[in-house]
Amino acid sequence: MKRNKIAIIGAGGWGLALANVFSIEHDVSVWVYEEDEYESLVKNHESSIFLKDIKLNEKIVFTLDIEEAINGKDIVILATPSFALKNIAETVSKFITNQSSIVIVTKGLDIEKMDTMSTIARKYIKNIPILTLSGPSHAEEVARLVPTAIVIAGKSRDKNIVTQTRDTLMISPYLRIYSSRDQKGVEMAGALKNIYAIASGVIHGLNLGDNTKAALITRSLKEMVRFAKHKQAKESTLYGLSGIGDLIVTCMSPLSRNFSLGTRLAKGEKYDDIKKNMKTVAEGVYAAEAVYKYSKQYGINMPIAKSVYNIIFNNEDCKEVLYKLMARKAKNEDEN
Repeated sequence: MKRNKIAIIGAGGWGLALANVFSIEHDVSVWVYEEDEYESLVKNHESSIFLKDIKLNEKIVFTLDIEEAINGKDIVILATPSFALKNIAETVSKFITNQSSIVIVTKGLDIEKMDTMSTIARKYIKNIPILTLSGPSHAEEVARLVPTAIVIAGKSRDKNIVTQTRDTLMISPYLRIYSSRDQKGVEMAGALKNIYAIASGVIHGLNLGDNTKAALITRSLKEMVRFAKHKQAKESTLYGLSGIGDLIVTCMSPLSRNFSLGTRLAKGEKYDDIKKNMKTVAEGVYAAEAVYKYSKQYGINMPIAKSVYNIIFNNEDCKEVLYKLMARKAKNEDEN
């Protein structure tokens, strides 16, 4: 099999995890933003911040020069936080030449315009297919080569390049990748589920049971479907790996940053205080703000997402918020 050249822009947990698994069959370069982290990665091939106690493949090349990372690569993967995606896409566009595809692995939504990450990237990167890779995938487990299945998606016109990139990036038996033509649905699902992972962490922090968590996951999926359909995504996508699959994994595990944030909120900490000491980004915070504002503007019923927003931004008490959710007027399960 041909060894492709892959650039990963971003050295957070997810970027490093993908670098580790892709480096089994391909030549991988990773652009690192912080100089201290770069020196640690070069010296130890390990990240004490993002992937503690996981040794990375020594074949991975790290660089502080984004042009060097991109130059001559077949595939460029954007793995930065959602708030940085716009600036990174603009920077990357200056060095893109004949890459076969850009793959975005960031899960998030633009707070002001509700744009997906691929929509933002397309404003700056022209004439190259921009794909999305998403699904149930804790970075720590992917980095340790725990068997994982995810989805790669693109626009219908990019069907062939989606298939080609899928086959290139699938690393058997560690990383299985399915393809999808519903890029919007895959992106929406990946962003929305982070909101509900925060809610699940709250339930955990309040020492509630499996009954409560099962109800949360089920009704959260209902909200995700409702919102995604409003944005013209396919309902069936929400029942796949990028939807219910990712929802389950982030709502059930302390490995999720959003879950951990919810747990701390339930213990009485305020988000502003938590944020000061957070070394990683909880994307659900940005998604909750974006979804709250959009759903309010367009009258989309999103009671759980609204509750998460109120806990984070209005400092509402977690127990009181849960009581309000449970005390709402009864309705038919099939109602919107």
